[in-house]
Amino acid sequence: MNNFFKKNIGWLIFGILALTPVIRWFLIDNLNFKFSNISTIATSFGQITGLLGIILFALNLITGSKIKIVDKIFFGLPDALNFHAIIGALGFCLILFHPILLAVRYLNFSISKTAMFFVPQGFDAISWGIYALGIMILLMVLTYYVKLKYNIWLFTHKFMILAFALAFAHIALIDSDISRDLFLRYYVLGISIISIVVYLYNVILDKIFYNNLEYNIIRVDKLAENITQIELEPKAKFISFIPGQFVFIKFKSNNLTQEAHPFSISSDNNQKNLEFTIKSLGDFTSKISNLKVGGKAFVKGAFGKFSCNYFPNTDQIWISGGIGITPFLSMARSLPKNNNQKIDLYYCVKNKSEAILLDKLKEIEKNNKYFRVISWFSDEQGLINAENIAKLSDNINNKNIFICGPVSFMNNLKLQLIKIGVKNNNIHWEKFSFNN
Repeated sequence: MNNFFKKNIGWLIFGILALTPVIRWFLIDNLNFKFSNISTIATSFGQITGLLGIILFALNLITGSKIKIVDKIFFGLPDALNFHAIIGALGFCLILFHPILLAVRYLNFSISKTAMFFVPQGFDAISWGIYALGIMILLMVLTYYVKLKYNIWLFTHKFMILAFALAFAHIALIDSDISRDLFLRYYVLGISIISIVVYLYNVILDKIFYNNLEYNIIRVDKLAENITQIELEPKAKFISFIPGQFVFIKFKSNNLTQEAHPFSISSDNNQKNLEFTIKSLGDFTSKISNLKVGGKAFVKGAFGKFSCNYFPNTDQIWISGGIGITPFLSMARSLPKNNNQKIDLYYCVKNKSEAILLDKLKEIEKNNKYFRVISWFSDEQGLINAENIAKLSDNINNKNIFICGPVSFMNNLKLQLIKIGVKNNNIHWEKFSFNN
């Protein structure tokens, strides 16, 4: 399986799931009739946008659920959440255009009659759809135009299931191609029911799963003004993980809100304890240093496929920007003693005072002749670029390259590397960006 298929299989599978009912729609009736005049053309496009919109809405609920099967289908949960965000916005636009296009046929009568098409008349099939659209518009405004704290945004986001339930009632009761064609009916309603079950399962699972994976905080070290390292010890069960992965943690503390947040693991994957090196990047992470030894944490995971383990027996280049060093520390600590992969790790920070993990990495370097740490201080050497890396690391075009750091840092480096001939499928980066 080549890198392209390995990294995009989730997009391909869910893309096919989304397009299948649209293809079926084109086959069930005479297209000449469906596109015979302005009114039928608008109605047909209204049906297509509604059909594709509801499927994308259902797939959005599935990919937004933090469950292992989604992590496995996609190239890691971050990739699934990236897909989740894209189809969420696209699905909303399609659902928004659905009633607008259908209302075109009423323009032949009057503008007021057209306007009344958007006013719910009670609890009939059309009204359920209008209620669903109203809730979606409100939630999208809160998501894209109002800067909410993460815990508040997370709470409002849960109302998406209400919007979807109303949309489900709409498609189940409305007289349309979905009601007339058995394949479309079973397909659309089937995927909709699966998405609701997955969503509810995830919500219920959270409470059960977190309670089963309880950890105790045994160490809280403030390594720098804005960087804290914590260590968790399992109370009973413990998670197994691949170096480079992340978990969701819910801390039971009066100093922090109670929602779960994602953090990359920096410890050796052969240990039961979990270590995290966390930088203050928002309201939540700025309070991590207030955690107390003896406190409790509930861990869910591990997730992600940003790991050297998925590309064994290949020479690699690891490039970290700032706190992006965290997953690389886990990878370096977990390298086997007989490792024969040539690995160059670029530790990029502003100055030496920010290279808080350099000593630990240098210690690993001493015990592994194929592992090399290259410090890069931008205050002295300027921003690192692809040309710098190509000069210091041999045969760069044939190596797997891993990048982790700020989004702009990763985007710029990726474009530069592609420009000098590195294949896009050989570049791997940690894509998740949460409001911490």
